[in-house]
Amino acid sequence: METKTSGQAFEEGKDAAGNLLNKADSKENKVLNAVSKAQDVIGQATPVPTDFDAVSSPTDLKNRLEWGEPALSILDVRDRDAFNHERIMGAITMPMADLTERAGSSFEPERDLFVYGASDEETAAAVTQLSSAGFQKVSAIKGGLPAWKAIGGQIEGRVSL
Repeated sequence: METKTSGQAFEEGKDAAGNLLNKADSKENKVLNAVSKAQDVIGQATPVPTDFDAVSSPTDLKNRLEWGEPALSILDVRDRDAFNHERIMGAITMPMADLTERAGSSFEPERDLFVYGASDEETAAAVTQLSSAGFQKVSAIKGGLPAWKAIGGQIEGRVSL
């Protein structure tokens, strides 16, 4: 029966630990590759807007919100009372009187902005103001709040409380 020296036992233990670490590294790489492939597939499945329309339907906006990372802001240009009464969930009040000033201090010019007012005419005027102020991606929500509610879009305010 052969007796191992402490040096031999140490070397064998070191080799075994090295093999174990190599196996762990290999498995980690396989997991990371699988995660990377899954992220690629998810990225391909998540619709990313390629163009930006000056007029959007409420359904267009709802679809963007359902993506989970919409990277947009919804601006309500109606008066404060109308905003407090009911509004699209997550909308920000920016009445027409100080629209460009407030938007300029709140958003980058590249921000996707969806706008609605008391009428399509008011909405169009707000879009024109914002575009003239240098905002590059401004879209009017056709039909405004009534059209949003008609498709079952979420609202908030005194009415929904």
